[in-house]
Amino acid sequence: MPFDYEANVTAVRNALRTQNTTTANPDLSSGLTTRVQTIEIDDPEVSGIQWRDLPAVYVRVSSADEDMASLGAPGPLTTNVQKLKNVTYEISGLYHKEGAAQLTRDTMTELYRLAENIEGVFQREYRLSNTAMWCNPKASQFGQGVLGDGTRIKGVLVTLDARYIFR
Repeated sequence: MPFDYEANVTAVRNALRTQNTTTANPDLSSGLTTRVQTIEIDDPEVSGIQWRDLPAVYVRVSSADEDMASLGAPGPLTTNVQKLKNVTYEISGLYHKEGAAQLTRDTMTELYRLAENIEGVFQREYRLSNTAMWCNPKASQFGQGVLGDGTRIKGVLVTLDARYIFR
């Protein structure tokens, strides 16, 4: 059977959604003045993001590679042959805060908290609801962008590596 990208990226999104409540530990929105509004499987570069959708978190598959875990021809008729799949997800956290330039430092502080919270979700949910052998937030990159209406936003790109075993 082929690797189910849709089901596995959905497990990543669901981990984030489940942890976006005030009773979750860690809470995806912990320390933010505005709770995360949007958590979707999408490409933030081409989706119709609007300022009222922020803060937002978007998940997409960046790359994948696979290898044989055992010898033999893989497929539905063979029961003992397994494959390993390494998948890299890109998790984009986007944040916008209204106010004067003085609040830029506050916006960066909140963006750092958002990055910390995203990383914390996957340090706790490292098996992705038992769909993965493990996952690891490998790297975080910080930057900024502009929405179509001229709104300036700050963003973090968290790279999440996950390993799966499948038939």
